[in-house]
Amino acid sequence: MRAGGARRGAVGLGAALTFGALLTGCQLPDVGMSPGLSAAAAETSAATTSAAPATTAGPAITPVAEEAPVTPVRSAGDLDTGSVTHTVAAGDRDVVIDWWTDQEAVSWTAADAKTIQLAAHVEGGTARQAVKVTRFAATADDGTTRTTVTEDRGEFVLTPPFDYTSALNVAPSAATATQLTVYVQFDLLVETAIGSGEYFRQTVQDSIELPLLQETS
Repeated sequence: MRAGGARRGAVGLGAALTFGALLTGCQLPDVGMSPGLSAAAAETSAATTSAAPATTAGPAITPVAEEAPVTPVRSAGDLDTGSVTHTVAAGDRDVVIDWWTDQEAVSWTAADAKTIQLAAHVEGGTARQAVKVTRFAATADDGTTRTTVTEDRGEFVLTPPFDYTSALNVAPSAATATQLTVYVQFDLLVETAIGSGEYFRQTVQDSIELPLLQETS
């Protein structure tokens, strides 16, 4: 080899070694982290993220169900089965009063017109002793108003086997009425002795209770 070539090879080798040394001493920037963000700041950010409170649901809201309207309970009435018989004492005899209706009493409301029938006869005492009805009156009371249903001032024999009968047409009651009471009164003339033609007076009273259904709007 020539001396000039050796020198050029030595120069090239030296330049390569010098460039490598420069690369070794130089540090390249960390491209995995943004410039200016320190390791401490990164740790603080991570801690804040992990410590964020979890979102909690609010208390469960239970829907309130609407209460169904309460229907008033209807009590039992005297004519629920269609008829009833009452016995009222009158001295040494009894006046037996039969009440009945062809309508459905269990479905009566305040707005309904009601037809009630009755028959009265005498039991006991002296069969031949004359008994007369000189006045019969019926009234209806709905808790608000008391009205006259009928009044009969005739004179009728009530001595067995005869009886006194009447039909009562009761008008509608006040809209707020929940019960209707029907009262009847018999004014009797009873012979003091058989064939004497003289009489003493007796008054007999009776009543029935008629519960009324409440109409729903």
